[in-house]
Amino acid sequence: MEYRSVMKDIQQGQIKPVYLLYGTETFLIEEFIHFLRDKVLDEQFLDFNFSVYDLQETPIQHAVMDAETHPFMGEKRVVVAKNALFLTGAKSSGNVEHQVEALQTYIESPIETSLLILTVMQDKLDERKKLVKTLKANKADVPFMHLKDQELWSWMRRRAQKLGVQIEDQAVQTLDRIVGNDLRRLQQELDKMSSYVGSQGRITEEVVYQLASRTLEQDIFGLIEKVSRLEIDQALRIYYDLLKNKEEPLTVLSLLARQFRLILQVKVMSAKGYSQQQIASALSMHPYPVKLAAEKSQRFKESALRNILAYLAEEDYRIKSGKMDKVLSLELFFMRLRDMIQ
Repeated sequence: MEYRSVMKDIQQGQIKPVYLLYGTETFLIEEFIHFLRDKVLDEQFLDFNFSVYDLQETPIQHAVMDAETHPFMGEKRVVVAKNALFLTGAKSSGNVEHQVEALQTYIESPIETSLLILTVMQDKLDERKKLVKTLKANKADVPFMHLKDQELWSWMRRRAQKLGVQIEDQAVQTLDRIVGNDLRRLQQELDKMSSYVGSQGRITEEVVYQLASRTLEQDIFGLIEKVSRLEIDQALRIYYDLLKNKEEPLTVLSLLARQFRLILQVKVMSAKGYSQQQIASALSMHPYPVKLAAEKSQRFKESALRNILAYLAEEDYRIKSGKMDKVLSLELFFMRLRDMIQ
């Protein structure tokens, strides 16, 4: 089930005895746990009835035994068991021996006074496993994937509203472009901007440009996104923003070439049948940038990517040899993109 639907059910008192929270959006998972904990437990008994176990270090049977223990003074006990990698195809980095049968037995007959929350920061479960099948049959599995586009923008609007401010549509999209979909960072930025505009204030695009923390890598990623969608005017706007921030055009060119090279590598290896995990391993990279590059690669032909890389290599030589102005060179690159891509 979608996590917001599950939260509505919880608000209405429909709370399951076991939840499996999985996915790559750790910020939402942490928030969901806090939300559920606050709904179930009295704050005065929190120290007695709230436990967290890391299953990279502790066997699952210990967490199950805790869940089987009646709460102290309060009405409920909440047990969180993190890193339940045995529910996926991933291998655990620890040497912990999990007796998964104990968890299977508990799920089939849970304790009414306890709430057991399993988490795993992976985007896929191993649905061949009996445990996973049981959890899904009980509708206990709740996915938390990275938000993007309209879903991400709606999340930002809701956050701003909770902070007592409004945020303009253009400001939302600009914040997305500058910060990306890292919810933890977006929350920090919105906190900062809401304090700046004050209660009932309005976060405008100008406020975002003035206050948002940004890195060159993030701006380059935004450039690639605009280029892949052929939104050339927006790409140029990002480039001019970089110039205002005194970024060196040659550095921008180098980072653009690096990103396009990655997209090409992922496209070629994907066509040969490599999985994203295998590509990440071969390139010695984290899987997430490979996943993003794979998404971008679908918008380009292989020949277009090679044309772009050849053009950037030629421009790098022309700038360094004094044959081309560095600022003008990248301006012309963006303007000629349509011809290179088509």
